[in-house]
Amino acid sequence: MFKRHHIAIILFVIIMTGGLAACKKWVDVDAPLQVNENTVFANEQGFRDVLNGVYLKMGDSSLYGRELTFGLLSIMGRSYDTSITPAIKNVYYQGARYNFQDADVKACFARTWESMYQCIANLNYLLANLDSRQNLLGNNYNAFKGEALALRAFLYFDLARMFAPSPAVDPNGVAVPYVTKVSPYEAPVLTTSAVIDSCIAELITAQSLLNISDVTTTHLTNWGVRGLLARIYLYKGDLVNARSYAIGLINSKQFPLAVNNTDPMFQKEHLFSLYNSPSTIFTLYKSVMSSTPPLALTLAGQATLFTTGSGASSDLRRIFNDPTSGSTTGTLISPRKCWGNTANVLPMIKMAEMYYIAAESATALLDSVTATSLMDSVRVHRNLAKYSVEPLKRDSLTVEIGKEYQKEFLSEGQVFYFYKRKNLPFSTLPFTRVQPVAGASYVFIKPE
Repeated sequence: MFKRHHIAIILFVIIMTGGLAACKKWVDVDAPLQVNENTVFANEQGFRDVLNGVYLKMGDSSLYGRELTFGLLSIMGRSYDTSITPAIKNVYYQGARYNFQDADVKACFARTWESMYQCIANLNYLLANLDSRQNLLGNNYNAFKGEALALRAFLYFDLARMFAPSPAVDPNGVAVPYVTKVSPYEAPVLTTSAVIDSCIAELITAQSLLNISDVTTTHLTNWGVRGLLARIYLYKGDLVNARSYAIGLINSKQFPLAVNNTDPMFQKEHLFSLYNSPSTIFTLYKSVMSSTPPLALTLAGQATLFTTGSGASSDLRRIFNDPTSGSTTGTLISPRKCWGNTANVLPMIKMAEMYYIAAESATALLDSVTATSLMDSVRVHRNLAKYSVEPLKRDSLTVEIGKEYQKEFLSEGQVFYFYKRKNLPFSTLPFTRVQPVAGASYVFIKPE
């Protein structure tokens, strides 16, 4: 039996009033802010405003606007090999060391935790008002409910991926408070497995509610939900379901792989993206990649990542910019997808990941022919030759999938989760200019 922690929810509509969600002990808050529900949810637009507010909040620097994409998670995911010394921001140097006891790192974790629960509080607030105001929504009731449930599951899953042990290490380990209702009373702290199963259940419900005809990527749709289910099932270790969802998306042909890198972000492959204003995201990128000293991937690091082994310099993902100006001339060590006209797009779920999930599942299920074919499908769309030996052996496939995660998700934050899911020894992580501290862990420290 796990100890239950009191959850004091402060309701807010991000784009209207502001506010806070918290967990007593882990996040302290003042008395809840009173919000006039009749005003906020007077019409359908009010529900959309709340959802839009959550997406905007997710673009904060404490969340996917920086730290959970190209910021702290990419540093821990070894996306950069330049100047990993005490000269960089302390939070990033200590993050590279996995020194989670450092005050700056703990403060960063606390901001992320608080912001995630702010988003969840808004979603709970919206869901609590859906049924009583269903007459205002008409045919859009299912769409609002499905999207809110999907977003909440997306956030809870990432909370578990950060603040709880992975299923491969301890599926029954203490995870996070799982708050689903607007209430001043206690909320249970679930195990890793229980959080994952709760997310899966909500996503399956969301999938049944969301219209398959919606193929936009600016919000979580039926297609994004399927991609998230593939990701969660793989994390859980349920390879059959992971493979099923991933192959279903691949066979749908709704999101074809890119054929060139005129858009370095490969937006047409995205199942779900966040958007931020170009000026905001440019400032956030510069705060990492043109810092003093800059954080990026040296020319030697680029060669190691993209051309050694089965790689090639022609890889469409090997496209870099100057870290100070974003120019295509000069010292080209910052990923170009972080600059330019498409830099305000933050990919959350991409089709390439579906190929890797399906390939990894096939590898584990001893289907090397299928696994190699799936990997080749991505390679030819990244301007690489197919593997010279087919099918690859199981150990080789495992290595190649890891390399592909490093290249495909450079500066996107997903590589850290790959290492954590695999529980890779810290000594085996690439580009380790500084060694992790003794007793390093993949589990973030919850706020006190």
